[in-house]
This record gives sequence, C-alpha cells and structure tokens, in this order.
Amino acid sequence: MFPVQSVVLRMGVWVGCLCCCATAADTVTLTDATGRKVVDVPLREWTDARLTLATDPPREIPIDEVLSLTFSRQAVPPAGGDPLVILANGDRLVLRAVGVFDDLLTATWHRLPSRVPVKLPLEMVAAMVFDLPAARDDRQKLFADLQTIPPGADVVLLANGDRILGEFERLDGAFVHLKTSTGLTKLDRTRVQAVRMNPELTSVPETQGRSLMLSLRDGSRVTARSVEWIDRDLKCTLLEKQQILIPFSECVSCFVFGKRVVPVASREPAQVKFVPYLSNTWPLVKNANVLRGPLSLRGVEYGSGLGVHSRSLVTYDVLPGDHEFLATVGIDDAAGGKGSVRFAIELDGRRHWESPELTGQSPPVAIPPVKLDGAKQFTLVVEFGANADILDYADWCDALVIRKE
Repeated sequence: MFPVQSVVLRMGVWVGCLCCCATAADTVTLTDATGRKVVDVPLREWTDARLTLATDPPREIPIDEVLSLTFSRQAVPPAGGDPLVILANGDRLVLRAVGVFDDLLTATWHRLPSRVPVKLPLEMVAAMVFDLPAARDDRQKLFADLQTIPPGADVVLLANGDRILGEFERLDGAFVHLKTSTGLTKLDRTRVQAVRMNPELTSVPETQGRSLMLSLRDGSRVTARSVEWIDRDLKCTLLEKQQILIPFSECVSCFVFGKRVVPVASREPAQVKFVPYLSNTWPLVKNANVLRGPLSLRGVEYGSGLGVHSRSLVTYDVLPGDHEFLATVGIDDAAGGKGSVRFAIELDGRRHWESPELTGQSPPVAIPPVKLDGAKQFTLVVEFGANADILDYADWCDALVIRKE
C-alpha cells in the first residue's frame, strides 16, 4: 500500500489511502472548483464524465467539478529550430508539417517522431511554422506577424524576411506550392520560415459547454471537447470533432472550463481604459502577452489570460452566479527582466487587493481568491511602477472566474 495522504486546504480536508493499482508516475495534484486540493494522488481513470482517484475506497469526481490537474512533469517551451502548427482557436502543437493534400494537413510530433502522425483539416490551421527563430525577440516578432498581417490572402514568410502573398495550394516533402498573381510558384521549404493561412478561410466554432486545455511537456497546448484515458494515451476530441492521441506521459496540466470555471479571456470586458505615460497606446490582448507572444512568467508559459501594459484598467461585469476571481500575475519574460508595475483589483471602483511593486525579475504572484458576491463589476488594474512605463509587459495569467455550483 502507498502511504496515507492528508491534505488540509482552505475549503476542507480530503484524506485518502492510495492503492497499488496506479503507479507513482501517474500521480496528480487535483484542484476542484471550490479550491480544495488532493496532492500527489495516483490517477486510476479519466473519462469524459469523471476522474477516479486511486484512494481507498476510490474517489470519483465529476469532471465539471474539476478546476485543474497538475502532474509532476515540467514543460519545455518551443525554442529555436522547433516547428509549430498553430490552430485557428489559438492552440499550438509542436508538430512538423509533412504535407498538405486535399485540404488535410499531415504532421508528425517533433519530439516524438515515432508516434502516429496527426491529421487535421486545413480550415482549422492558422499557421505552419517550419523553423522557430533562435532569438526570443525574433520569436516574439514572428508570433506578432502571424496574428497581425492583414487578412485577404495566404502569406509565406521566408527566412530572409521577404513575404509572398497568394493562395496556398499544397505542401509536399520539398516544396510549398503557392498560386500568386504571376502563376503557380514552388518555394523550397528550406527557405520558408512560416505560412500564415488567410484567417477569412479558417473556421473553429465557438466553444459550447465544457472544454479542456491540456499543456504538454513539449510546450504544446491543446483544447479538447472531451478527453479519455485509454491505455497509454489520452484520446482528445478537438473542437471540430477531430480526434488525436496524446501520450498520457506527456501531459503536464489540464484546466477544465465550463459550468464552474470560466476563463476571463472568453468574456468581453464592459470597459477597457488605457492611460499612456506619454503618448504610446497599447491594446488588450487575449491569451497572449501585449506583444502577442506566449504568456510567460519566469520560464513558465500559460495558455489562458490577458496581456496588457501600464497603465490599464479592464472592467468586467459580475454575472449572476459568479463567485470568485483567480489569477497569477507578473511581468512577462519578453521584458527581459525589466519593467516595474503594481497589479490591483477593484470591486465597484473600490480597491480590494494590490500587489507590491513587481519587476521582470520578481516571481509570479498568485492572487488570493477575490470574492465577487454582491459586486456589480470587477476591474483589473495595472499601475505604473518606479520606471515609468518602460517594458511594462504585464500578464494576468490563468485569469479565471469561479462560478457557484
């Protein structure tokens, strides 16, 4: 038998005796929607409806009552030379595009080349990156380009910085085939850094009901309608009912969004106010930093949240059933250790919580749960720090509203 685990948390105590049907490698820390945690418990079963923990007796937890699962594994974000496939819903997979024929993309897992190739409808794909730049600033620029190039055409970004607009035809082992105003062009794929698909032709339906965001060891992020643990794989049904298999051993974490847990980025703010220090203006960016690169705090990337710049005030209405607000805050790694801000939360215009001054070297700060009961609005505030607004790339990571049962 495994030793008894006893965990005391803000909403109660869960005690379990772990049985030998699960291995230590499968242990998980589970946080439910009330804030209770079970730490380092073997996972026995994971279905579309529930999770079963290998306690004695086994404990079943409805999947809709789960906030997150965290495994004792670390993710290594994509780096220079890695390929990516970016989906239209913002997901990214560390896949190497092998070919595109009949509007179907075939790709292999870059760090798991022996796995079965992934096949995705081309309409789900926002971009294919063949070779990530080695320098962080160049990667940030590439991510920004892929999101901000105007729609209307497919765009091939060459390694030398040139861009070619046209209509993507296909991809094979040697060439990217593009139809341009001068005819069909064959581009040696070794010269191509990325292909941005025309966003007017990509399609991912809005999420209805529950969705699960999985983070993998290779830095991939996948949003699924449902997940089932079968043998050594997680069978993930994506938003377009496309299914892919992910090795269970590659899963680092999983957030469950739905009835109880709502990402703030999925809601439209009631008001966004930006107060420039001088004259520069900055946008509110969802699920990315203010430069449109991945949300990243001290080497850890986050799939959900908001990227802003000082001074900003983002206000949301409190909807019936909203109970708490949670987030982890800090200055994004894109600031290179610089920047200085203070984060704050206001309820109906009154300051409820405020962080100390944080710099680009400060560790991330987990905000204590902010009760929303009785409030009409909550406002996420980023104030100037000691260094005015220089490199104040502020992140609200894993910004979530917890709703009542």
